[in-house]
Amino acid sequence: MTHIFVFTAGNPKARQHLEDSIKRPVSADTVFGNFPESRRKELEEIRKRTNGFYAWGAVPGSRNRPNWESMEPGDYVLCVYDATYQYVFRVLAKYDNERFAQTVWDRDEKGRTWQLMYFLTEPVEVGRHLSEFGDYLEPERYWGFTRIDDGRIDRISSAYGSVERLIADMLGREDNDLPPQLLTALDRSQEVAESSLEIDRITHGDVDEKLVPDAEGRKRIALHIRYERSPRNRRRAIQIHGTVCKACGFDFDKVYGPDHAGSYIEIHHVEPLADYEGEVDLATDLVPLCANCHRMVHRDKESVMSVKELRNLLKARGFAER
Repeated sequence: MTHIFVFTAGNPKARQHLEDSIKRPVSADTVFGNFPESRRKELEEIRKRTNGFYAWGAVPGSRNRPNWESMEPGDYVLCVYDATYQYVFRVLAKYDNERFAQTVWDRDEKGRTWQLMYFLTEPVEVGRHLSEFGDYLEPERYWGFTRIDDGRIDRISSAYGSVERLIADMLGREDNDLPPQLLTALDRSQEVAESSLEIDRITHGDVDEKLVPDAEGRKRIALHIRYERSPRNRRRAIQIHGTVCKACGFDFDKVYGPDHAGSYIEIHHVEPLADYEGEVDLATDLVPLCANCHRMVHRDKESVMSVKELRNLLKARGFAER
């Protein structure tokens, strides 16, 4: 489960900390000079990921330490002051490092330092008043370092579908189309897995047709813009074209057997889905392709190869009937 943490920066010392390690990154010399050499490789990965080191921390305590210990890479962190969500980040790594904290932030009047520290992605400005999300986060104020409790996370998931969608809403972005600063390696791996699952759902028609109109081009929730396909259009296209790949002639039923394959095929949109604004011509706009050929027509990110061009390429290499 993805969690949300909040830190406040309401007093002058905290505002100075923002300047020292959030609004401008901590220098590489300071970081490498205050961590053991054994951490060098993972720190280099953090610097590469964010083009610098953005850090925050909490002083040890009965409340702060359990919150910090529950923090995991990929969790979201919000910075709050003046009753406003000012910045949002993602957690990259955490360390209990008193030496680093003292070097960067010094010590407080009790001699403590913010050694329960964590590295963050580059800050993204939010600028939304607490009251705007009071039904899901805190409506009025926060005290220090806070972990949004599981009950509120469940409420967010029920209302938005995911924490990512809430964050996107806070940023005024559609669905969970997050800015690149907030995307992590975990997101990219998850995106690949979700894309594969989505293909299976579309292929087998496991989409609620009451929620998906026949018109193509409705924006789909994703880390980048994707578009929903109508399962009804898919079935109609198969009725017209069959389930044999129009580029290489691969037949899933023939190779794997109809009991297992179940007429598996992917439906390719001849024009990019973003270009559709209404009904498609099932006879000319939709073409059945096997998974390999479907990937290959979209291999060039700037343009879509025509099915005819791909078929000619395969013929020239001896992989399709001439």
